[in-house]
Amino acid sequence: MIVVKGGRSKQRSTIYKAAEFAWDYLMPRIKNCDIWIDLNKIDDAHGYCLKIDKREFEIEIDRRLKGDDLLTTVFHEMVHVKQGVRKEWEFDEVKYSTHDEYLNLPWEVEAYKLQEEILDAYVRQDRKKGSRSD
Repeated sequence: MIVVKGGRSKQRSTIYKAAEFAWDYLMPRIKNCDIWIDLNKIDDAHGYCLKIDKREFEIEIDRRLKGDDLLTTVFHEMVHVKQGVRKEWEFDEVKYSTHDEYLNLPWEVEAYKLQEEILDAYVRQDRKKGSRSD
């Protein structure tokens, strides 16, 4: 189940479609998971993912994002959901000193790589349908 709260109706629709696409792309066989996505003003990041329980996650996304920045943020955070569901990352607090150290954390390397891969697949799918949502 994916629930999107906050922001404008069009934003919620775009984010829901993107999260659903990412879910199918990353975890097509997994059926039981709850994802709560909140649109808020965030000043220090584009988004966050928090593991609530074994198969329950809360994602927070900066409501000011638009276009590909919004989509890649959804995809990035959905990669973290996949990592949590598949126990590839336990969401323990990780310490790092620099932005470069953060970018080189294994789960971040994967999330940044896959966010672009998923965006490409999403855009191709939209082109086939003849529409593009922002």
